[in-house]
Amino acid sequence: MLHPDCEAYLETVARWKAEVGIRGWPDLTPDRAKQLFREARLARPAPAPEVTTVEERDLPARGGMRRMRIYVPEAAHGQRLPVALYFHGGGYVLGGLDESDGEARRIAAETPAIVVSVDYRKGPEHPFPAGVEDGYDALLWTAHNAASLGGDPRRLLVGGTSAGAGLAAAVARLSATDNGPRIRLLYLFCPWLDLTMSRSSVRDFAEGYALERRDLDWFTAAYLGEARAEAARHPLVSPVLHPVPKGMPRTLLLIAECDPLRDEAHLFAQQLEKAGVALIRIDAAGMIHGFNTITHLIPAGADYLEPIRDALRSV
Repeated sequence: MLHPDCEAYLETVARWKAEVGIRGWPDLTPDRAKQLFREARLARPAPAPEVTTVEERDLPARGGMRRMRIYVPEAAHGQRLPVALYFHGGGYVLGGLDESDGEARRIAAETPAIVVSVDYRKGPEHPFPAGVEDGYDALLWTAHNAASLGGDPRRLLVGGTSAGAGLAAAVARLSATDNGPRIRLLYLFCPWLDLTMSRSSVRDFAEGYALERRDLDWFTAAYLGEARAEAARHPLVSPVLHPVPKGMPRTLLLIAECDPLRDEAHLFAQQLEKAGVALIRIDAAGMIHGFNTITHLIPAGADYLEPIRDALRSV
């Protein structure tokens, strides 16, 4: 049951596509898609809550320097804040620091937490595992530098939206299997956890719900390259196809009802619970994929931000 606010938003998206003359991202070159996505997001940006400081730095990653943006809110009574590593969405192809500025600021201001937002490498220029390497290097950097940022290294959160949530899940898996930094909370918003696209919801919501099956196919080809069929089954690409490793952190899952990625999130929730991982699950009735980043355009989606804040504040 699609919420009326989502219906109105989808009508706006349909008009925008008609204006720019596309059916979806596969109609464009990757460079043009990146540009158009950026223009669309910045034309109607999410509200930008005030934080005390915003600073850009270089992340020394194994694949070369990457940009990251650090948001520092005001700390109550001078106490050290949790530190949240954040990965933006965009199908491992689109998006960046500017396009995700609103959500990063919201997490920083409302938790409150120091947020480290990372501009990881994306396809097709940098296929898997480049983005995962950047993500894990960002985790190591954040854990090592949390105290110098004014944060509490014992209160580390890792998460993101959509592909960014899938990247966060991969980073948490690596940390669990490689004896990496301890993550107190993994927060996954509308995560992409199965790039084989074999779940029923991919078929049920294949068209007309903003994120379409042909978009997912295009993203997957760009991210995984020529070895797509084999790489799609890799545990750092599609974790729901593999057992949950020991040491996975407590996890927050935001699941949108009308999302082609819904069923893989349901499956991951079941797997986590079976493995004994503490789970906070938020089911968003009538919502579409990625609604949490555009609640200024889908007002009813804001109802689900409070339980998200509660979960993030629990760290």
